[in-house]
Amino acid sequence: MEGLVATIASMTDTSVPSRAVAPRPPRDLSPARRGALAMLPMLTGLVPFALVIGATVSDHGDPLAGWAGSWLIFGGSAHLAALRTLEQAGPAAAILTGLLIHARLAVYSASLALRWADQPRWFKAAGAALIIDPTWAFAEEHAGRGADAADQRRYFLGAALTLGAGWSAAMAVGVVLGARLERLDLDIVVPLCLLGLVGATIRSSRTRIVMVVAGAVAFVTAGWPNGTGLLAAIGAGALAGLVVEGGAA
Repeated sequence: MEGLVATIASMTDTSVPSRAVAPRPPRDLSPARRGALAMLPMLTGLVPFALVIGATVSDHGDPLAGWAGSWLIFGGSAHLAALRTLEQAGPAAAILTGLLIHARLAVYSASLALRWADQPRWFKAAGAALIIDPTWAFAEEHAGRGADAADQRRYFLGAALTLGAGWSAAMAVGVVLGARLERLDLDIVVPLCLLGLVGATIRSSRTRIVMVVAGAVAFVTAGWPNGTGLLAAIGAGALAGLVVEGGAA
């Protein structure tokens, strides 16, 4: 479900959350500090999600290797879904699941490529590794205020590195605590955290159509083996999104 919710975010009108996500710190601060401060509320809301992934990592082989995925994958829904698919269906299915869930990042990257046309190459390479739902939304929202290229670059790095460092640290706590977190039943916070990212878009009728289609397919295919039901739901939601967008064009 967590992968499905995150993927739905990329199928819908993303202009709403990009305007609504980032608070506006005082203008007298440096762009990097403003980006970091803007990201802190989002990071706080995602900490329980990171704890769940860390606890899951502690049950799968080498905890250190699993924790390293907090930077190598840099996406909670893909990371968690890949871990659980690995357990059920092996590495090939886990890799495919992670790639499908992260396919939305190609859309995010394409939109930021236009914003970053005048940015230096080192930043484009470094920034690409840090693009995920919150950092993309913050970058879009900030660029929409008319910030120049240098301001955008520093703001993005401040926000993205704050998210990455906090996420990685919270996940490490989850790895260390491991099974002790299971008594707290933190799994419920995973869909809640992700719904917080896409909640604003539910006001859009196009978003609701995509969510209904994907949710219905997920319900029907819940018993399918090896995570194939999740993949079917993602595919159905993506197809519905294409149809809806085509009709609106």
